[in-house]
Amino acid sequence: MVSAQSSLCHAHSKATVWDLICETNAHQPDALALTDGIRRFTYAELTAAAARAAHVLRGAGIRPGDTVALCSVRSTDQVLALVGVLASGAAVAPFDVRQAATAVRENVARLAPAAVLADAEGAALFPDALRIDDLLSEDRTPEPAIPPGPGPTDLAYVLHTSGSSGRPKPVQVPHNAVQNRFLWGQTRYPIGSDDTVVHWGSLVFDCSFWVVLAPLCFGATLLVAPDGAEAEPRELAALFDHHRVTVMHSVPSLLREFTAQGGASALAALRYLLIAGERLPGDLIRRVLDLTGARIFNQYGPTETCIDVLTHEIGPGDEALDAIPIGRPLDGVHAVIADDAGVPVPVGTPGELLIGGASVAWGYAGAAAATAARFVPDPYGAPGGRLYRTGDLVRERPDGALEFLGRVDHQVKIRGVRVEPSNVEHALLLHPEVGQAAVVAVEDPQHGGVRLIAHLVTGEESPDDAALRSFLAQRLVSAAIPETYRQHPALPRLTSGKIDRLELARQAAQAPPTEPSEPPYQAPRTETERAVARIWQDLLQVERVGRDSDFLSLGGQSLLAMRMIARVRAGFNVRLSARTVFDAPTVARFSAVVDVAVAEQEGAGVG
Repeated sequence: MVSAQSSLCHAHSKATVWDLICETNAHQPDALALTDGIRRFTYAELTAAAARAAHVLRGAGIRPGDTVALCSVRSTDQVLALVGVLASGAAVAPFDVRQAATAVRENVARLAPAAVLADAEGAALFPDALRIDDLLSEDRTPEPAIPPGPGPTDLAYVLHTSGSSGRPKPVQVPHNAVQNRFLWGQTRYPIGSDDTVVHWGSLVFDCSFWVVLAPLCFGATLLVAPDGAEAEPRELAALFDHHRVTVMHSVPSLLREFTAQGGASALAALRYLLIAGERLPGDLIRRVLDLTGARIFNQYGPTETCIDVLTHEIGPGDEALDAIPIGRPLDGVHAVIADDAGVPVPVGTPGELLIGGASVAWGYAGAAAATAARFVPDPYGAPGGRLYRTGDLVRERPDGALEFLGRVDHQVKIRGVRVEPSNVEHALLLHPEVGQAAVVAVEDPQHGGVRLIAHLVTGEESPDDAALRSFLAQRLVSAAIPETYRQHPALPRLTSGKIDRLELARQAAQAPPTEPSEPPYQAPRTETERAVARIWQDLLQVERVGRDSDFLSLGGQSLLAMRMIARVRAGFNVRLSARTVFDAPTVARFSAVVDVAVAEQEGAGVG
């Protein structure tokens, strides 16, 4: 068993996030707590807004122990609403309204929260939701007294993760797990009033709970990057520089894209760079070490444990490794590496990683059988404790650090999103022309990480790649949509009759790069089509783009889609989701969507 070597400081041992924010406000009420570069909130203003929101929620019948769904895009109002929910004593369940609408509605319905909070985009999915702007309105109530908040054993947040069943599972994490993680962080990379922490991710990733809330607990400034800003690294780097960002958190594949596309200068002023969500390649660290003198931490933690449970600070010699270790457990956490029978294995021997201690979640809401299967009795911890079976294959190095080797199942992480290929296969088989499907993950040397390839046996009216992507976009998160689709008369099988996935992966690795199959060239016809074609041509580095050219077939993937949407937004002053390109993948169809959005904005009088 691997456990932390030091004990956690027990100051604030009974404090929740709301308690710590209120304590910070008592010490520095006039300090800047929150900004997006335009709006600014001191600690006094932030706690007052959150208290108003908590009073409104209490008046709407929300009580400690309830769960409130938060359906919004990244903004300062989202942060204020998040803190307000926690101040009310309820738990918050964030949802990404930019993901497939059907999936978001279904997940919210299954969770059955006591209330749904939404901004303008979230209200399009949930018209009857409580509006965040109403919740925060200064006209609704006089300045209220701060309500009593939650206790350390109450539920703090619920996040959904995908599993082998094909249905996302809601993970319940209590306040004492959050508190353990936050206080431990202050022992390894303490933040305070001289720091600015940037939030440029989504609340559906649990690392964002530290990014958003820890700065407010310990007196730093939280900078909220404008929605979609992550798509334009140069603009984001300028924002970092202007606000003197000192702390940044990133997924490796996004960090690679950020540094390669003009964001490298933003790393120079950092004090801490925290990396998590995917295997961290040594070549990326070698590049980053040339750009920053920051302390760099590689961190590990599944959604079923609170944020991070293992950490490794980059040190001498790490840059020579092919992959960086995931490190040692946090204070209050222990790790067990076990064989198939659950017996701990010797140092250096691969085994499944099990996590126990203060950071383990309660389990999956409304899924007792799934909870029992993954959260098993912990013979090494406190009485009644449980170990979470991560499904990750690791081994312990002689120095005690753990190395990530892969999965004991087929699950992969793509740009920090946990993807189960069987879920993608299930979605493909819902298409009426798909008879058989096998999805395999292969290394992506161009962008780092892995990419998905779908192998299919289809009917007579075989759907093209664009039709399949559009079909999947209604059912899956964008990271789970395969980039490549290959047709087979039959899928290779083992003697047992099971699909030979190793053979499919071998074929994918050996197959030469395929040139995108372009329809006959037709020149763009309208000003919008010409402008969109120029943007695509520049981003995709192709000689010409016609009105029937397909963004995804030309090599566009979700990171490029985000950058493309940002440029369209800047050029046309319209707000579109990156998912739009999956529904309208050609220049002509995408431009039609842009024209409709422009007309709607002009009709509404939006400048």
